[in-house]
Amino acid sequence: MAGSPSDAGAAQALSARYRSDASFFPLVAAVLSGTQDGVVLPDPQQPGRCAYVEHAFGFAQVIGTPSTGFGAVLQRRLLEQRDFAPAKVRLYTPWVPPFLAGAAGEPLRSERQRYVLPAAVAPVPDGEGFEAVPVTAATLDAMDAAFGVLGRFWRTADDFLRGALAVLVSRDGVPAALCYAAAVAGGRAEIDVVTVPDARRQGAGRHAAAAFVRHARSRGVEPLWDCFTNNAGSVALARALGFQPAGNPYVFFTIPRAS
Repeated sequence: MAGSPSDAGAAQALSARYRSDASFFPLVAAVLSGTQDGVVLPDPQQPGRCAYVEHAFGFAQVIGTPSTGFGAVLQRRLLEQRDFAPAKVRLYTPWVPPFLAGAAGEPLRSERQRYVLPAAVAPVPDGEGFEAVPVTAATLDAMDAAFGVLGRFWRTADDFLRGALAVLVSRDGVPAALCYAAAVAGGRAEIDVVTVPDARRQGAGRHAAAAFVRHARSRGVEPLWDCFTNNAGSVALARALGFQPAGNPYVFFTIPRAS
């Protein structure tokens, strides 16, 4: 499924409205603004108010409430054809499609929680034995060799360097953990944290995330944390850093591509 050239105007109108949406996700906003790849499919009946947005990595959202006809299009796309480019669509949406609200959606359904960091939260102390530095062109290859995230969300290495605000944590010169923004939009960053197996449960991820928070805020960007409610490790790390739930958990659907 691909967007047509006429979608650009609708995406621009949606992008302006979406910045104040209570269910704002930087990954979705990055597609609307054109800074990251994806598909924007406006509802033909209300193109500036409703659309299905799908990031190239698979994260997707229905913005607004679709018309009846567009709801049928989404049902064919997500439940019947399932011919999307990514291996699976990860749909977070405050509007739960009727075709996913019943038994058909139950095996695909889970819950996630958004966390935000209060402005007055105290900084987390650095971890012992770890060194945290922003990723630069000089350390980019070593970072990607250890974590393989360079092309996951960002188009190019230059895009990653400019936008991801990545912080690399090493111990004795060996990469241990990385925290970076999967997307930045509307002054907010979607956090991703990865840790090498040998450094897990030793504070490397916490150190990387804490350094990322300081790095992002020094540039006027607010970090957002989002994870599955049953991901005990991610929830515990968010809490340890001072993040607090932003509202109630929300419904999330993981829909695999047709085999």
